[in-house]
Amino acid sequence: MEVKLRYSEEKGVYLLEGIRVLVLPKGSLETIQNSVNTILGLATKSIFQEVSATVFYSFLSDLIKRKLIKLRGEDKTKIEIFDLFKQLGFGRINEISKDFNYYKINIEGNSNSFLNLITNSPYCFSSAGILTSIYRIVTNKDVEVVEEKCRSTGDSETDLFSISVKESKSQYTYIPSQIFEDKNDNLKSVDIIGDNTDIFVNTIPSEIVPVVYFPYLFSKLRKIIGLGVYGIENQTGKELAKLYEQYNLEIIQEKYKIKGLEIISILNGLGKMEILKTDLGYLMEVDIYNSFNALHIDDAIEKRCFLLDSLLSSLSHRLTGFVLNLSEKECSAINNEVCKFSLN
Repeated sequence: MEVKLRYSEEKGVYLLEGIRVLVLPKGSLETIQNSVNTILGLATKSIFQEVSATVFYSFLSDLIKRKLIKLRGEDKTKIEIFDLFKQLGFGRINEISKDFNYYKINIEGNSNSFLNLITNSPYCFSSAGILTSIYRIVTNKDVEVVEEKCRSTGDSETDLFSISVKESKSQYTYIPSQIFEDKNDNLKSVDIIGDNTDIFVNTIPSEIVPVVYFPYLFSKLRKIIGLGVYGIENQTGKELAKLYEQYNLEIIQEKYKIKGLEIISILNGLGKMEILKTDLGYLMEVDIYNSFNALHIDDAIEKRCFLLDSLLSSLSHRLTGFVLNLSEKECSAINNEVCKFSLN
């Protein structure tokens, strides 16, 4: 399938065939993984592999239900899904060999080993989860994915995986996509420029991630470390801001004729942003409707947008010339109408 990315100005969200996604700088999932790894160490591997496997299996299942991916036999289905993930910015997946129920895969330009981190062992946990989701779909069976070589360890130019297909078929957790059925005439088409391994959205090397990835990940972490998850979100927001700061955001502001923090909605589709200012032009409040960070799949009723709070504050100087220390006062996760951030 050809990825058709559209932006809803009314809602401040990106949609891929009606499914809400976030457009993030390439390496974002790796950045989040690294933030978690500093706290949880070895447990990070199983968490990110499971979260990525579950979210992307659910995402692929929804694309199949919506008849955007057609199951046409294993080989044709693999080609279509491999191409989809390349268009989403996760790199070029190549099946090197197949021997009965055993596969060898490599990923060129893998977004999960993009940051040039140096590690002692293979580090592409999210990629292993993505491959798990793909081969669950194409084989209709359980699979085990093992990363054998990784760019992060310095012993390979690509990331190499082995996949073993089991005889069993488990019942997998399903996380439904967030669907917006906006009419196409209310949406703006967004160009995705691709090369051999990467995609570029608004000139930034990007990866496109289902929005439900974040509530599912943070709910898993909350079960393990409780409220400590919000410290991880805070650090993640700072690290994502550093990724954005590598790029010429001024060009994007000029393209859309938007100055200040408002450009962040167009950068990633975090939600519709409204800025309230004093008569003298000083920022008073940032309101965000449809905040991706307020989505949740657990029952805890509490403010959620710690990642978003941190991202806005961390990018404020680059985008406004002022360091703005924002904090969330109201949150749609606790049944407020809007997520409301004000100056401390």
